[in-house]
Amino acid sequence: MQVKKEKASSAPRGVFMVFRLPLLILLMLGLLCGLGFGGWQCHHALRRAVPAEEIRQNMQENIAALVSYHARFKTMPAGGKSEIAYSVEIWKEIPHRYRLEMITYEAGRQVDVEVVVGDHDRVYLYDQERGEFLPAGGLAEAEMAALALEDYWRSISEAPCFNYLNEESGSRHHYYQVEVIPSEPHRYRVSERVWLEKSSLIPVRIESYDVSGRLTQVTVFELLQLNPALEENLFHVDSDGYSGSSLP
Repeated sequence: MQVKKEKASSAPRGVFMVFRLPLLILLMLGLLCGLGFGGWQCHHALRRAVPAEEIRQNMQENIAALVSYHARFKTMPAGGKSEIAYSVEIWKEIPHRYRLEMITYEAGRQVDVEVVVGDHDRVYLYDQERGEFLPAGGLAEAEMAALALEDYWRSISEAPCFNYLNEESGSRHHYYQVEVIPSEPHRYRVSERVWLEKSSLIPVRIESYDVSGRLTQVTVFELLQLNPALEENLFHVDSDGYSGSSLP
């Protein structure tokens, strides 16, 4: 009778073990899957963070190595709030010598052309009526932004929030796409999405977004030459200085 009792008492434990093992296995699988997913997320986040810091550092080094550049870009509003757009071409020998040519468009129609030449503290503005360069007074905000183009590039690389998004390939070039939050954002420029040419790490397209996430402005670089040898007559302010202009 005692033997029968032992058999009877051992039977429930066997049944319990039969049901408990699959549950333990499922729990272990769930734990491993959770760790695997979390590990994948951590690995993916690290992979995204490392390119961002590498891009930021390399971009800063490339900007610091600039001695001259020739750039042509267009800045256009988005969303229909403004009809004013700019086409800017600038030649610059860092840090002091530059030539800027800017066309202002309103509703798609050219309304103004300005040519500015600067050499250290001397700044000249071309007077189309008189056909000569005259000492310039204060410059418009758009002109000052163009003159400090390399400072703007530097501000992107030094933005407090610099996130790598992805890579894109064009017909001739490859690009990094990053998202930055400027150090001094305002309601129409809360964040920017920037396309960096992969070899030079210089912006070729910049999209600005407002506080609601709406696209407000697009800047596209049509020409970008780094460290070119610039012709001397670009910086002349005599009657020959305007002859090299690409503007009408």
